[in-house]
Amino acid sequence: MHTIIWQLLERVLYIWALHHPASGYVQGINDLLTPFIQVFVGWKIKGQEDLEQIQPETFDAVEADSYWCLTKLLDGIQDHFTFAQPGIQRMIFKLQGIVRCVDESLLNHLNSHGLEFIQFSFRWMNCLLLREMTLDMSLRLWDTYFAEGASTFATFHVYVCAAVLSHFSPTLQSLDFQDLIVYLQHVQQHWGSDSLNVLNQVLAQAYVWMLTFEGAQNVLRT
Repeated sequence: MHTIIWQLLERVLYIWALHHPASGYVQGINDLLTPFIQVFVGWKIKGQEDLEQIQPETFDAVEADSYWCLTKLLDGIQDHFTFAQPGIQRMIFKLQGIVRCVDESLLNHLNSHGLEFIQFSFRWMNCLLLREMTLDMSLRLWDTYFAEGASTFATFHVYVCAAVLSHFSPTLQSLDFQDLIVYLQHVQQHWGSDSLNVLNQVLAQAYVWMLTFEGAQNVLRT
């Protein structure tokens, strides 16, 4: 990462932490900031490769835009980053409930090998799948999230995680504990060459499940 971008990222995270003392900086917030910086830098510099030649005012604008977008995002999921991270705990619990409803054979396979959902899905919730997808996929995913509305990152995201598990379910059910861990911690390697179309299918399935289950929370209790 270029020094200019690294310093910009550090300043945004530092200012955000100062203004949110209940959580401060928590590992993973830097991942959530990265797509905003990527988008705004690409937009502002318009293909110029030598960042040293860009006017400082341009990076000031990128920094401000990235800060406010990050703040807007985290306002809806701030309990992901407070003590004990209760928001993430709820999402993991809900994910297990969804999988029980839509793919019980996968849930039984994971249980039979002693694999707890928190062992792989904590990062999925904490970093909102950014580490499990390529940049193009992440931007496509977040474009959908923002289009769906402010609550999407706390609701729809869990269904997307369930749809990701369902997509890889046939392979996952052929693996033992160690291979399950390795596979689920390196999902980015397994999307294939048609990854954006696969993601579109995952999003469509997740949306159907959200419409089906979101009004019937008792069904999702494990």
